[in-house]
Amino acid sequence: MTNPQPSVAVMGLSKAQYIELCDRFRDKALTAHQDMRAWMNRALLAEAQLATLRAAYEPEGMEPTC
Repeated sequence: MTNPQPSVAVMGLSKAQYIELCDRFRDKALTAHQDMRAWMNRALLAEAQLATLRAAYEPEGMEPTC
Protein backbone atom coordinates (compact mmCIF):
# COMPACT_ATOMS: atom_id res chain seq x y z
CA MET A 1 0.00 0.00 0.00
CA THR A 2 1.50 3.32 -1.02
CA ASN A 3 0.94 6.67 0.60
CA PRO A 4 -0.44 9.16 -1.97
CA GLN A 5 0.96 12.15 -0.05
CA PRO A 6 4.68 12.80 0.17
CA SER A 7 6.36 12.59 3.53
CA VAL A 8 6.59 15.89 5.40
CA ALA A 9 10.32 15.27 5.77
CA VAL A 10 10.91 15.53 2.02
CA MET A 11 8.63 18.50 1.39
CA GLY A 12 11.33 21.07 2.19
CA LEU A 13 9.04 23.38 4.12
CA SER A 14 10.16 26.39 6.11
CA LYS A 15 9.67 26.55 9.86
CA ALA A 16 6.64 28.83 9.40
CA GLN A 17 5.13 26.40 6.89
CA TYR A 18 5.66 23.49 9.30
CA ILE A 19 3.96 25.46 12.06
CA GLU A 20 1.05 26.28 9.75
CA LEU A 21 0.77 22.62 8.73
CA CYS A 22 0.80 21.52 12.39
CA ASP A 23 -1.87 24.10 13.25
CA ARG A 24 -4.05 22.89 10.38
CA PHE A 25 -3.74 19.24 11.44
CA ARG A 26 -4.36 20.13 15.09
CA ASP A 27 -7.52 22.06 14.18
CA LYS A 28 -8.69 19.17 12.02
CA ALA A 29 -8.04 16.70 14.86
CA LEU A 30 -9.83 18.88 17.42
CA THR A 31 -12.85 19.19 15.15
CA ALA A 32 -12.95 15.41 14.63
CA HIS A 33 -12.63 14.90 18.39
CA GLN A 34 -15.50 17.31 19.11
CA ASP A 35 -17.67 15.54 16.52
CA MET A 36 -16.85 12.17 18.07
CA ARG A 37 -17.72 13.46 21.55
CA ALA A 38 -21.07 14.79 20.29
CA TRP A 39 -21.93 11.38 18.77
CA MET A 40 -20.76 9.59 21.90
CA ASN A 41 -22.97 11.82 24.07
CA ARG A 42 -25.94 11.13 21.78
CA ALA A 43 -25.31 7.38 22.06
CA LEU A 44 -25.04 7.53 25.86
CA LEU A 45 -28.28 9.51 26.08
CA ALA A 46 -30.06 7.03 23.80
CA GLU A 47 -28.82 4.09 25.90
CA ALA A 48 -30.03 5.77 29.08
CA GLN A 49 -33.43 6.47 27.55
CA LEU A 50 -33.68 2.89 26.30
CA ALA A 51 -32.80 1.53 29.75
CA THR A 52 -35.49 3.74 31.29
CA LEU A 53 -38.09 2.55 28.78
CA ARG A 54 -37.14 -1.08 29.26
CA ALA A 55 -37.43 -0.75 33.03
CA ALA A 56 -40.89 0.82 32.66
CA TYR A 57 -42.34 -1.54 30.04
CA GLU A 58 -40.69 -4.94 30.45
CA PRO A 59 -41.72 -7.25 33.25
CA GLU A 60 -39.05 -7.88 35.88
CA GLY A 61 -36.57 -10.57 34.85
CA MET A 62 -37.94 -10.95 31.33
CA GLU A 63 -35.35 -11.01 28.57
CA PRO A 64 -36.17 -9.09 25.40
CA THR A 65 -36.94 -11.29 22.42
CA CYS A 66 -35.32 -10.26 19.16
